[in-house]
Amino acid sequence: MFHMITEGEHEIRRVLALMPDGTTAAPCGACREFMTQLMPGRYQNVEIMLDYEKEKIVTLGELTPEWWI
Repeated sequence: MFHMITEGEHEIRRVLALMPDGTTAAPCGACREFMTQLMPGRYQNVEIMLDYEKEKIVTLGELTPEWWI
């Protein structure tokens, strides 16, 4: 994500987090926080692939439903 910013990009649409064993999972809490702060009014619709093999996708809004209440 930091390379994305240094290249002038500022919007995330989809996320695929790879674990050391090659499986997919949700991004860590620090990465979720960074994405919500990067796009405070638009983070809810960022798609995150939780399980590639089962094609399970959730949104960042679902993982972070009550950010900064």
